[in-house]
Amino acid sequence: MKRRQPLVVGLFLAPNLAGFLVFTLVPVALTFAGSFTNWSLRPALPLEFVGLQNYSRLIHDRSFYLYLYNTAYLMLALPLAIGGALFLAVLLHGNLNFRHARNRARATWASALVSALSAAALWFAGSENLACVVAALGALGTLGFALGSTAYRTTFYLPNFTAGAATILLWTQLYNPNVGLINQGIARVGGFFGVAVTGPGWLTSTRSLLGFLPWPEWFNNGGFGVGAREAIMLMGIWAAIGGNNLILFLAGLSNIPPELNEAAEIDGAGGWQRFRHITWPQLAPTTFFIVIISLIAGLQGGFEQARMMTNGGPAGTTTTLSYYIYLQGFERLDLGYGSAVAWMLFLLVFGLTALQWRRGARDGAD
Repeated sequence: MKRRQPLVVGLFLAPNLAGFLVFTLVPVALTFAGSFTNWSLRPALPLEFVGLQNYSRLIHDRSFYLYLYNTAYLMLALPLAIGGALFLAVLLHGNLNFRHARNRARATWASALVSALSAAALWFAGSENLACVVAALGALGTLGFALGSTAYRTTFYLPNFTAGAATILLWTQLYNPNVGLINQGIARVGGFFGVAVTGPGWLTSTRSLLGFLPWPEWFNNGGFGVGAREAIMLMGIWAAIGGNNLILFLAGLSNIPPELNEAAEIDGAGGWQRFRHITWPQLAPTTFFIVIISLIAGLQGGFEQARMMTNGGPAGTTTTLSYYIYLQGFERLDLGYGSAVAWMLFLLVFGLTALQWRRGARDGAD
């Protein structure tokens, strides 16, 4: 039996090891070797060793620095996404407790009545889209009163079960500058106050919140404002707040001993004091893990949004490094240079992750 045990273990691990070799290790080795060649899918170009030529080209490539800036700019949304997920997790950690079941029933019926009347008023006023939004929010509030915070947790996480492509297409329609729901809502609010307000161009604008800085001309800076980068950031914040980060924070909150908060409350500590001195320190390992995976996802992200929403535009302002690798390898057929960009991205991911890991270990030791 002892002699057969390694064989049995090897048979069970063989499918996973085979998949790792075929789909991970071999492609990684090929890209590393290919980054030192003129590897191309063009049949007329023979394969040759070019040394560090691809990396030298990358250093002098202005487009690489623009797309690196785009990647870093989109990552500015990470603190808002993580903070929003933590805030929502704290709100959803408790339950909607009522002293009497009669109060719960009253709150449920009141929420349903108010949302129905509001949606009906907006519908007959000609705002069908806003009526649907109010009806959906009212239904969420009614379910919350009826079923407790579990209904809210389920509702906020439900969009994660939707295919990413479908969600991106939905947001593309919302961002339509002429008929999109967002700009329509902005115009309606402005009209309510008697002011003609026009929404941003969103996915068609090269403006940015850092557009007032003296960027080089080849950065395609459209000036100060809200543009395509901000549109993708808003969508990412919305997806992250109710996504896996919310589940991780809820799991971390459930592991905090309730006796700590009870003792602090008895000593007269307020809600903010309990959060600052108990909840936040107890969530440090969870927050550290979320920050690490968010940094990795941020550096590697942006491909689906750029491919489906903007094709990397306008003027390359939404092209990230991951999408640039795709463009070089599979549209321009220059796999050698695309592999060099991919390995530069790997070095960035590895370096930032190592720095953050070292900082987290030092803070933990302190």
